[in-house]
Amino acid sequence: MLDLRRLRYFVTVADELHFGRAAARLRIAQPPLTRHISALEAELGIRLFDRSTRSVQLTPQGARFLERARAVLDAAGEAEHAARRMAQGVTGRIVIGYTSSIPMSDAFEVIVRRAGRALPDVDLTFREVATASQPRQIVDGALDIGFGWSARAAHADGLKTLVVAREPLVAAVPCASAHASEPALDIAALRDETFLVFPPGHGSAMTAALDMLCAQAGVTPRTSAAASQVATLVSLVAAERGVAIVPAFTRALQRPGVAYVPIAGAPALEQTVSWIEPFGAACVERFVALARETANAGDK
Repeated sequence: MLDLRRLRYFVTVADELHFGRAAARLRIAQPPLTRHISALEAELGIRLFDRSTRSVQLTPQGARFLERARAVLDAAGEAEHAARRMAQGVTGRIVIGYTSSIPMSDAFEVIVRRAGRALPDVDLTFREVATASQPRQIVDGALDIGFGWSARAAHADGLKTLVVAREPLVAAVPCASAHASEPALDIAALRDETFLVFPPGHGSAMTAALDMLCAQAGVTPRTSAAASQVATLVSLVAAERGVAIVPAFTRALQRPGVAYVPIAGAPALEQTVSWIEPFGAACVERFVALARETANAGDK
């Protein structure tokens, strides 16, 4: 394989057509430069220069090789520049997983917008992934970042989690329901309702919160595994198929036929960003730094 240093020496001599001036530009002594050019010629099996005591000229083969040598050096320079930009976190690719309700949150919007502005040459790729599935996909490398709801799983294999926002829970109820006009609801008031929830194994923090609230109130909830999308749950509420426990920001859907009522004593859901350390790419580290800044600003 050709030595890039020798290619650079050759191009410099070709530019100067003078070994002394080329050596001065390269900041090396002339004899080593001459030896490197001779070694390159021997490696290639062609004569690159016609030398005399008065002049140095490119041979026809040398002139043709010069074009290729310049292209190789340019490509190597571009590759080095690209690698440095990746090392600085300026370029790269971040695969971001998110659970279905997260894109409606302010924190998600703010972090993604800040990342787009701070890292314009980083490709942000988005995949919908349930919160429960995100940790394994992050550890396995399928995801770089996970946006989800707080899960109390062990942070094995370098998995890190940051709480970026806390979101109150509300009950989405049909407007025709007597509950729709209440200023707030105790979970026991909904004991006779069907709760629309995510399918088993989906790892929904909202279903977990419902179970906790019902256990505290001594209520056994009647549930229907209706959908894996918050928007679908809300549409089914509008269709009077039941009620749903959802984050307060779901109000932004403004679905006709649905009223959102605060739940007395309901805990706030912790919205999280997860990743793995050590970081696999500098751009992921910069994304996490932006998430930290957003979380810290939200605490003030």
